[in-house]
Amino acid sequence: MILKNVMNDLYARDTSAKIRAVKRSSFQAGKYVGCYAPIGYLKSPDDKHILIPDPATAPLVRRIFDMRCQGLSYRKIATTLNEEKVSTPRDLYYLQKGMVNPRQDGGYWQAQTVKAILRNEVYIGHTVQNKTGNISYKVHKQVGKPEAEWIRVEGTHEPLISMEVWELVRTIEQQNARSRTQANGETALFAGLLYCMDCGSTMRHHGDYHKCKDGTPVRSTYESYLCNRYCCGGKDICTAHTMNQKVLIQVVLTDIRMKAKQARNDPSGLIEQIQTQRRASSAEQMKQTRLLLTAIEKRLAKLSRLTQAIYEDKVMGRVCVQLMNRYEAERADKLEQRAHLSGELEAYQQETDDVQQWMKLIREYAKLEELDRPTLLRLIKRIEVGEKKVEDGCTVRDIKIHYNFVGYIEA
Repeated sequence: MILKNVMNDLYARDTSAKIRAVKRSSFQAGKYVGCYAPIGYLKSPDDKHILIPDPATAPLVRRIFDMRCQGLSYRKIATTLNEEKVSTPRDLYYLQKGMVNPRQDGGYWQAQTVKAILRNEVYIGHTVQNKTGNISYKVHKQVGKPEAEWIRVEGTHEPLISMEVWELVRTIEQQNARSRTQANGETALFAGLLYCMDCGSTMRHHGDYHKCKDGTPVRSTYESYLCNRYCCGGKDICTAHTMNQKVLIQVVLTDIRMKAKQARNDPSGLIEQIQTQRRASSAEQMKQTRLLLTAIEKRLAKLSRLTQAIYEDKVMGRVCVQLMNRYEAERADKLEQRAHLSGELEAYQQETDDVQQWMKLIREYAKLEELDRPTLLRLIKRIEVGEKKVEDGCTVRDIKIHYNFVGYIEA
């Protein structure tokens, strides 16, 4: 009986390994392996491992991405879809099959569902699989796998959104902006982009609202932004830095148009200005980084020789364990430092490509007439607002606009 149990266990383990190998081969070939196609797609009738756009649900996916580009939060997008009584992905699946949802769940959108759609690379034409797996061939509980084990194959099917939209959504996430909705359900134009130049705090939106007879909130024409630390702690912490939104819109519009015209009329001059400005701030830092990296490389080479000598002593029976452990710990630390410094140098080299990408982007806005939130998020990383001051009898203030890819560009 014991031998029989052992043989059965070996058979189960062998079968499990073969199934995993077949699935992994399918993943690496870019074949979609799943019970259901993601919302927005259908399985091809010719090959169930290929996804094709679903004419019925693809517009909904595009709309969700568009709403996120407008600055709406995951929860606000879900609430809007629920108010419009839009069917959830699970309900849509059973509706297309002509069946009733047997689970009797779904029925309403959740923020987590919206978030999963916005983070799914399937919508830019990539297939990412092997995200989860069983604990073992004996325990079938599904657990998440580290991202390093995911299998990503690009260009496996037709995308539903452009890379520009995808990158814009990623930018919104990276900015970690609190896209809070106001009383009228909208998001403030500069939410998450304005910072106090003196204390570094975010700036809070202020607007006056009143309600119509039917209870509908109406925004007044005056809107402004104040330093958040001032709002919380008063003038002992920071000053107000009050910034009128209409004035700020004109300042930003003027700067964008000016940079766009310069990118069209004198691209080489603008590139030289950006690179000169960057060299002045980072050239010395990069020089020190290269020197430190060279010193680490020399030390690693010496540690390799010392470690080799210790292993030879170990063979001869005369090894100092403490010394060997110290060398190995130092070597591990130096390897980590080298990886970090190499990453900094690669990022510095990437900046040249970033300038070209920004130049290509900004040229499109030479005749920009109206500023909206998607345009702001596409172009601008942050805006720093200084306090008002009087110079030569005139009231002035500093405003620094930091663009995506290139940062602040002096006028």
